[in-house]
Amino acid sequence: MSIKPDVQYGYKAKTTTGTVFNFFSALGIKQQSHLHLRSHPRDLCGEELLFAYIVVALCYFPVVALIGCRMFGNSVERHHSHFIKQTCLAYFINSAVVIFEKPAGILEYSTSLFYIRWIGSLLHLVELAAISNQEIGEFLALRGGLLLAKHLNITVDLVESDASNVIFALWALQIDERLAKQKAIDDWLPITGSRDAKWWYSAFHNVTAMVGAGVLGLPYAIAQLGWGPGVAILFLSWIITLYTLWQMVEMHEMVPGKRFDRYHELGQYAFGEKLGLYIVVPQQLVCEVAACIVYMVTGGKSLKKFHDTVCSSCKDIKLTYFIMIFASVHFVLSHLPNFNSISGVSLAAAFMSLSYSIIAWGASVHKGVQPDVQYSYRAETTSGTVFNFFSAMGDVAFAYAGHNVVLEIQATIPSTPEKPSKGPMWRGVIIAYIVVALCYFPVALIGYRMFGNSVEDNILISLEKPAWLIAMANMFVVIHVIGSYQIYAMPVFDMIETLLIKQLNFRPTRMLRFVVRNVYVGFTMFVAITFPFFGGLLGFFGGFAYAPTTFFSLNSRQSKIMGTQVETDQKNLVKDKVDEKLKKQKEIDDWLPITSSRNAKWWYAAFHNVTAMVGAGVLSLPYAMAQLGWGPGVVILILSWMITLYTLWQMVEMHEMVPGKRFDRYHELGQHAFGEKLGLYIVVPQQLIVEIGVDIVYMVTGGRSLQKVHDLVCKDYKPIKTTYFIMIFASVHFVLAHLPNFNSISGISLAAAVMSLSYSTIAWAASAHKGVQPNVEYGYKASTTPGTVFNFFTALGDVAFAYAGHNVVLEIQATLPSTPERPSKGPMWRGVIIAYIVVALCYFPVALVGYYVFGNNVEDNILISLEKPTWLIVTANMFVVVHVIGSYQLYAMPVFDMIETVLVTKLHFKPSTLLRFVTRNLYVAFTMFVAITFPFFGGLLGFFGGFAFAPTTYFLPCVMWLAIYKPKKFSLSWFANWICIILGILLMILAPIGALRGIILKAKDYKFYS
Repeated sequence: MSIKPDVQYGYKAKTTTGTVFNFFSALGIKQQSHLHLRSHPRDLCGEELLFAYIVVALCYFPVVALIGCRMFGNSVERHHSHFIKQTCLAYFINSAVVIFEKPAGILEYSTSLFYIRWIGSLLHLVELAAISNQEIGEFLALRGGLLLAKHLNITVDLVESDASNVIFALWALQIDERLAKQKAIDDWLPITGSRDAKWWYSAFHNVTAMVGAGVLGLPYAIAQLGWGPGVAILFLSWIITLYTLWQMVEMHEMVPGKRFDRYHELGQYAFGEKLGLYIVVPQQLVCEVAACIVYMVTGGKSLKKFHDTVCSSCKDIKLTYFIMIFASVHFVLSHLPNFNSISGVSLAAAFMSLSYSIIAWGASVHKGVQPDVQYSYRAETTSGTVFNFFSAMGDVAFAYAGHNVVLEIQATIPSTPEKPSKGPMWRGVIIAYIVVALCYFPVALIGYRMFGNSVEDNILISLEKPAWLIAMANMFVVIHVIGSYQIYAMPVFDMIETLLIKQLNFRPTRMLRFVVRNVYVGFTMFVAITFPFFGGLLGFFGGFAYAPTTFFSLNSRQSKIMGTQVETDQKNLVKDKVDEKLKKQKEIDDWLPITSSRNAKWWYAAFHNVTAMVGAGVLSLPYAMAQLGWGPGVVILILSWMITLYTLWQMVEMHEMVPGKRFDRYHELGQHAFGEKLGLYIVVPQQLIVEIGVDIVYMVTGGRSLQKVHDLVCKDYKPIKTTYFIMIFASVHFVLAHLPNFNSISGISLAAAVMSLSYSTIAWAASAHKGVQPNVEYGYKASTTPGTVFNFFTALGDVAFAYAGHNVVLEIQATLPSTPERPSKGPMWRGVIIAYIVVALCYFPVALVGYYVFGNNVEDNILISLEKPTWLIVTANMFVVVHVIGSYQLYAMPVFDMIETVLVTKLHFKPSTLLRFVTRNLYVAFTMFVAITFPFFGGLLGFFGGFAFAPTTYFLPCVMWLAIYKPKKFSLSWFANWICIILGILLMILAPIGALRGIILKAKDYKFYS
């Protein structure tokens, strides 16, 4: 065997740390090879010792050390038995010599010398085991070294009589082996498998990831935005996303010696190991998997368009088959191992994106400005214009979505301390963003200029002909989305393969890669075929993942707190300041609405919870049952009752889990669970959406119920607009809002609780009195399957979000007195149980009796189905008015507390009656103004609120419980919490879909200031 070509004799490790550990490991091997007996010369036979050392020298020096290193250089393997047969033979001979020496030791030498020789033979057997099975050998070496080395009377060549060096060498060897194993896995995984990319690789990778076929819809988006807002949003999105992309490039190597090769690794550094995963991975997967599905659909549709254009007279072929044709390409390409191996595909895709963009704007210029072109908004109604504007804003903003793969792309670029990867990466990003601008701006602006508001949602449709050009553009789109699919699939492959290898201990093999990637391509193909309208859904769901991962990326900073010693007098000064600060804080707490009064009774908690939980929405529960059907409806009604009771119990328990500390507000508990800042960011936005949104809905509900009373009592009078009734309802709150705290509104809350039970009783009792209607039917009312499914989702949200009192439960518990002997959780839980019994008495009879009596013909407000007697309907509506007055105050109180806390503690306003007067009047006026402007706000809240109701009620308490208490895995508590989390997330996803469809269907009926 000759010397290997390109042999090198320098240190193999790329970093100083690696070189040092390798050095220690090599010392360990040398020490193990040179262990010898320390005995008196008279106990040893000189000839035997000389013969043994000659054998050792023949084994070690020529074959293992000198020849192996000479032939292979620093590329020689840790164990070279698989390519040097002589080495294996030498180990066998050496081991046999020592093993068969044992009988001689028994006959000729002392017992102690025999044991020493026996230990030596075991060491050689360990070497032999390491050849045949590396893992067994390493395990035996480590265990044996740790257990026996301390007790052996041995010396080491390097340090005389220091057995601990052997242990350290063995330990270093183990670390080196672990690092080598990790490196082998990293070298196999797709993100870290190759790090020799050039800067221009990052350029076309970013172009391929950023520019999608959606660029052809930008002129349509500008038509919905108008010239001014359209250009501003287009340009701002370009600037903002370039800035956030620069942040990510900078943060890739912000920790010396560490590279954040994946988005979630940066998230883990910023938010912690577990929380970083929970925040980043779901959003990244939504973006990447969904983008792959959309590209499947887009590729299939473009192939179909190409076929229909070229073969216009041919038989029509279903889209399904074109998606399967497109997928067949990925069943091959997906087996390219890493980012660098798809660089050719990505380069072709980048060129194609630039090409079809040029075709789009070039052909538009050639066609010229169309006759009678108009640039006004296309929608006929104001609400239609507003919704179109929102949709178009998302289309433009989410055109810049390459951030989900930017760290993974940067991971492919080589990096050293002298030449970090951020330099070439940033150069590539700049080039990519120039190309993006050349694609986006001309297509959007020229397309809108030529066609005005009559432009189609795909500008190629507006161009119509020449046919060959449209066919070519569609073929370019196909090639481009092939590359884009691969770019977005690679991080998903990496996540799946990392999980299988590192967590589930699969071996990194081609078979594993073959199965994983084929299954993934098959999955995306199946979803694309099943939901060819997936792009429309992605515009909805993806918005909640694209925006966070693209527009407000992570900016992790860690601060170090430096401690200093303080002299005694300084300590006393600090103590005085602390006391003064605590005194001032107590004065503020005594003024704020949540903490100013703590003498509530347990029954206060009962009716506060009833008022918070039961809303006028109870009257729509029979309608929700009609959309769900008997089985699912009853199950969801009961499950929601049980789950929310469980999560409410968790919050009651966590209120005082830290001795001497009370979490008086929802966000304080969030801060304890997730950290000071992150807890605020997670909880406060969701809590505010629920509380302010509910107050606005109660404004509308109160106004409409008053209008209903007026219309029934005064039938002959001129109709009055809802606006004025909302103003009448609001006038009550301009007075009641100045009641200082929760205990001061206890009378109103009690009245509201009684009213909720009263109108619920009227609803189900009057229904029962009316009896089952003739020809009643219990089947689904929708005539189509999609209609039934969407109605199911809507009803799911209506039932589940009927339990939304969790947003004020800690604030209610804060009003109860508490001592270490008698904590507040006792009376609070008693109140909660009573409240939930009342809730069951309200919800279950109304929902089940109402549906049983009217079937699927029940109206969305059961009082409308009842029709008469008039006096009963008037009474019920008046009860609703009184109830929502109390509910408004209950949900407004935490908002008042937040606003006043910020003003007093952060902006240093003086806590005064005038401050409270101004603050609360402004809030009531704001909710009144929104209610008057958007009298259809309840429909919007079903959509937006869905993303806040579900977390704050169904799974955020469970996440906090897991983060704080850390129950044992697979215990009952662990299972219960994860079931609630999964169901809550499903609810958060599914319910807004139905609400969004409801908004779309009713948008034409929405009128501002009705």
